[in-house]
Amino acid sequence: MSTISKGYVFGTTELVTNVKLHTLVENATISGIVNAEISATASIVDTKLAQITTTNKVSGVALQENSVAIATNASIVSTAAAKIVHLYSCSAGSISTITGMLTNVPFMLVNRSSGASLALLDASPFLLNGNVTPSSVGSNITLVWDGTNYIEIGRVAP
Repeated sequence: MSTISKGYVFGTTELVTNVKLHTLVENATISGIVNAEISATASIVDTKLAQITTTNKVSGVALQENSVAIATNASIVSTAAAKIVHLYSCSAGSISTITGMLTNVPFMLVNRSSGASLALLDASPFLLNGNVTPSSVGSNITLVWDGTNYIEIGRVAP
């Protein structure tokens, strides 16, 4: 059960004024709030929440928002306007075209297959820091489409 601590304590003979009443309320604190006392519609902003550090508290599905999974052997990959594209069972050789991306919005291609042989070559329309040949699960590259070219922002090769 929550507890309210007063923001001001009146003396037994002290005169009550508007300022003292405001101090009583405005400086009051509430502590010990339990889950049952929080409304489901409380709209608590994320800056008021602690970081989740306990194992298995967040489902992997919850982290997949705005992502798409692709199992393809084609050289054309569609992002479907997603910011994260998971590539499964890809062995087309190299990606020649990416479709469905939003202009000036970064998106990430993530390798989800061990032994995948899909490559992204540093040639027009791709402006990369060298060819990308993701060989391990989790390898990824972040790109942005500027309307003409796919520009590399960064890559990770675990």
